[in-house]
Amino acid sequence: MIVNLPKHTLFMPASSTGVLKMIWLGLALAFFTALGGCASHSLNAEPPEEMVRVAEGPFVMGFEIENDHEWGDVDEGPVHEVHLDEYWIDRYEVTSADFARYLNGQEETGRLFETGPAVTIEKVDGRFQPRDGLENYPANRMSWYGADGYCRSVGKRLPTEAEWEKAARGTDQRIFPWGNEFPDNKRVTFRRHFTELGFQALEPVDAMASGASPYGLHHMAGNIWEWVADWFDDDYYQHSPRQNPQGPETGISKVLRGGNWYYKAYYMRTTYRFNERPEKFNIWQGFRCARSP
Repeated sequence: MIVNLPKHTLFMPASSTGVLKMIWLGLALAFFTALGGCASHSLNAEPPEEMVRVAEGPFVMGFEIENDHEWGDVDEGPVHEVHLDEYWIDRYEVTSADFARYLNGQEETGRLFETGPAVTIEKVDGRFQPRDGLENYPANRMSWYGADGYCRSVGKRLPTEAEWEKAARGTDQRIFPWGNEFPDNKRVTFRRHFTELGFQALEPVDAMASGASPYGLHHMAGNIWEWVADWFDDDYYQHSPRQNPQGPETGISKVLRGGNWYYKAYYMRTTYRFNERPEKFNIWQGFRCARSP
């Protein structure tokens, strides 16, 4: 660190020696305080509780639609390599208990959330609360604005589409979070009918560890579709940047990823792209948050 003092401070009379010492001590203290702060941020800081680190580096994004399964949509191509900075992402989907707490702190919730008979949160005596026994189930039926607002309220953000996909599939181009094996109800909520099972069509956010992604994230397939930050554009991969893509600057709908409790295997692939208008409420919509370290 180079410190340029005003010239007159270098030729101060002896009576000013104490003042000069105070100046130097102050500068030294500021320098070492700053140095300590930099060191504390560079020494492998641990992610907050229940978040996981995804290391900086490349991964392959997208899906080759010429395959034996005849899986894949045109908006999943072309397959391309993306390099992402390190980031942290929630191990679990945001729960009904946590989202209800957020809603109770908002003056106006009409744009953020809509309750109903198939929603894990209810409103009782003017207060939002998780339904009995569903405190650890995923919050559902919030708009994109509700998901975005919650993440910001806890010092996080929604993951980008690229961050979500890397967290779901890792760096080995797997089709599903657990690998390439076809889904079953031991790994993922799969082809479950809400009309028959009610809320048991879903699972608690920390359930089904055998279906976790390479980074240990639960329910990156099934349970609920997850909002991400990006606007949707079906040909975005044709021209997206290779370094930390953020999605189109504008759009009509926002991207959701991961499938839900009812959808078939095709939609649970780590590369499948769903989309919905950000103001819409559907019972299969949920989310998790991310954060830059």
